[in-house]
Amino acid sequence: MAHVLVVDDDPDVRAVLRSILEDHGHVISEAGDGLRALEQLRSSRWPFVVLLDLKMPVLDGAAVLGAVAGDRSLAYRHRYVLLTASAQTLPLALGTLLACLEVPLVQKPFDIEALLDLVALLAHEAPPAARAANGTGKTAVFP
Repeated sequence: MAHVLVVDDDPDVRAVLRSILEDHGHVISEAGDGLRALEQLRSSRWPFVVLLDLKMPVLDGAAVLGAVAGDRSLAYRHRYVLLTASAQTLPLALGTLLACLEVPLVQKPFDIEALLDLVALLAHEAPPAARAANGTGKTAVFP
């Protein structure tokens, strides 16, 4: 079971993901834009697996990840997945950011089983900052 934050400006996408993820035992929170997502991430009591849409109003997924890169606590506590319909046309800077933060990119439409597997995997992995901090470069597993 994971705490999952679904960040997408499309309420239908959020509703479908909520339904599927809850059916698989996950606890779901939602945000309709990146600004609300950052507020939730900063105030959360638990780590999230964040399913983050790239194109949103107010603050898009790239800007959220930029804020995460500049805030060690956000990078350390939470795991991120970037969802996009336009994976072929990502700017180089965003690709570099995804690599630095070890953020998987999932292209829409996505395979729901593969997404569920990814959520389960990320829920049990240490965030990139923890792997770097342990000096091994290997994934630490939280009990």
